[in-house]
Amino acid sequence: METAQLRYNWTDSDAYEAFMGRWSEHLASPFLARVNVAPGGRVLDVACGTGVLTKALAEAGAHVIGVDASEGYLEGARLRRSHPNIAYEHGDVRHLRFDDDVFDAAVSSLALDVIPEIEQVVAEMKRVTRPGGVVASAVTQFFGGMPAFDLVYNTGAVLDTDVARMRSMRAGRTHFWPNGQAALWRKIGLAEVTEVPVVVDCEYQSFADYWATFTDGPGSVTGMLMALSDDARGSIEQHVRAGYLVGLPDGPRSFPMMFRVVRGLVPA
Repeated sequence: METAQLRYNWTDSDAYEAFMGRWSEHLASPFLARVNVAPGGRVLDVACGTGVLTKALAEAGAHVIGVDASEGYLEGARLRRSHPNIAYEHGDVRHLRFDDDVFDAAVSSLALDVIPEIEQVVAEMKRVTRPGGVVASAVTQFFGGMPAFDLVYNTGAVLDTDVARMRSMRAGRTHFWPNGQAALWRKIGLAEVTEVPVVVDCEYQSFADYWATFTDGPGSVTGMLMALSDDARGSIEQHVRAGYLVGLPDGPRSFPMMFRVVRGLVPA
């Protein structure tokens, strides 16, 4: 693959909103319904990003601290999703600054899949949560749960061997298969663990809207596409467009996105 400079990275809150933030808005309510965090509690939102879940928690009555490593995302969160019950902080979620047992719940949404040290982060979430408190997460189901992404990866894999290798690496991350998070939760020592699927409709207004989320976004798919030569990327775009249109006029399309919501309790 040729080397190319990415247009965005993990600091641009506007890019994140277009790439994933709009689906986070749809996920927040069903996530909270399944996680069942008691109103009035003190909650830590781990890798809070642009604050979608953080604000949903605050509006449900929680007092929330949202922690993220990206100052750009935190600036976006403070701009878009401020609330009297929220404090946003810059921090390393692998080494949380908080004492043991100080939160009623520690939660995370659409973040653990981009942190290599996932076990360390979940252990930290457990550490800072009191006995009987909730530790919960939602991530996308990497194998079979992301049709909008699979159209790009499966098309690219036919045309480019590097894309094929990345597809296999991505699909093979078993923490994000069904019950993968639940297995991790039990390994870390959490109790009464449950994991359930949640499906959200991800809607795009046009092929241009759809394609831009992959070429201008902060995720690995953007890095993959932008590292290709212009000819290779153009060929993938042409075939993906045909898959998006399926012989019909350009316009809105809806892709289901499956998320896995896991919940466990800190043992008493």
